[in-house]
Amino acid sequence: MRANYLAAMSEATDRPFKPKDVARICEMLFTTAAEGLVVVDPAGVILMHNPRLSAMFGYGQGELVGSAVEVLLPDTLRDRHVQHRGAYDKKPVQRSMGIGLDLRGKRKDASVFPVEISLNHFAVDGQPYVMGLVTDITLRHSAEMELQRTNQELEDRVEQRTAQLREAELSVREALEKERELHTLKSRFVAMASHEFRTPLSTIMSSVDLIARYSETSADERVNKHVARIRGKVREMTAMLNEFLSLERIEQGEVVCQPIAIDMVHLCIELIEELRALTKNGQTITYDHDGPERSVTLDRQMLSNVITNLVTNAVKYSPEGKSIALRTTMTAGRLRITVADEGMGIPAEDQPHLFERFFRGSNATTIQGTGLGLNLVKRYLDLMHGTVAFSSGPGATSFHVELPQHLPLP
Repeated sequence: MRANYLAAMSEATDRPFKPKDVARICEMLFTTAAEGLVVVDPAGVILMHNPRLSAMFGYGQGELVGSAVEVLLPDTLRDRHVQHRGAYDKKPVQRSMGIGLDLRGKRKDASVFPVEISLNHFAVDGQPYVMGLVTDITLRHSAEMELQRTNQELEDRVEQRTAQLREAELSVREALEKERELHTLKSRFVAMASHEFRTPLSTIMSSVDLIARYSETSADERVNKHVARIRGKVREMTAMLNEFLSLERIEQGEVVCQPIAIDMVHLCIELIEELRALTKNGQTITYDHDGPERSVTLDRQMLSNVITNLVTNAVKYSPEGKSIALRTTMTAGRLRITVADEGMGIPAEDQPHLFERFFRGSNATTIQGTGLGLNLVKRYLDLMHGTVAFSSGPGATSFHVELPQHLPLP
């Protein structure tokens, strides 16, 4: 065998190796290999091994020679290995040993560690031998175990997080269901309260009208003053009920835009006549229309509510003796409505929240109101594809509404 190896090396190089060089090279390869090398005979007796194998298993150099190769295996695997070795001797092939198995080696101190083994067979003078290449894979095995542990932790965390998300989803569903129930109860309460309050308010207003009629001949200014005050408060309460009921109907999706042909000038004049009853001493409401066109196709009730809310706010937040101006303009298929007053103005810090539900300015806490008027204006305009903007400073506020002049008829 050595002669064949020498001939092969001589043919592969320009300078032929001498037998002693080949022997030295073979010895160096065997003794300096980074992996453990062991040669056994057909009976499984260790004939030779390199220093790396001795160090790997904790034996002295040459201490293993003459021992059965099973001495390198854990006790539980020795009997099975004898059977495997017998099967391999009958049909020897070059292969890795225990593919897919968790192979272990046993040191002299009885400690066990993971290994990989590759087998190769050869013959010398017709005598078969087996050479094993043994690799200590403790570091790789530890890394694999750590990776498995990390993967398991990740899977556990994912499962835990999934369970938390399921619980959160269930909590959200329960909360939504409770919110629906509360919303239903609120809707019923608003509808009931609106109905129940309207009846006594109507009775109060009828009684006040009778008192005013009977007192017309008495010329009692005190009676007339109180009648006017009662009428004003009843109107305020009715307006608040209407706002709550309107908001509830909008949120329930019960309010649908129904455009009809409207004479804008006539509508504004009618509304101003009604709103003049709410003005304070010395307050005036003026109206001006710009342009020859007067017809629009919009939802009459929504448009009336928008104008009424804006003018009512202007009256409410303006002092006595001031004027409120309503102006309408039609250009390029757009309707523009402006309501300007000479009132207290809107503080800069309140302006970003002006159209929020139930919001009231910090300078208007002493003035009665629900904080729904401008929110309803915004909602009505959204339904009619319109917009609202405003500008305000001390002593002057203007609201600017813009709408399509004509919406498609239903």
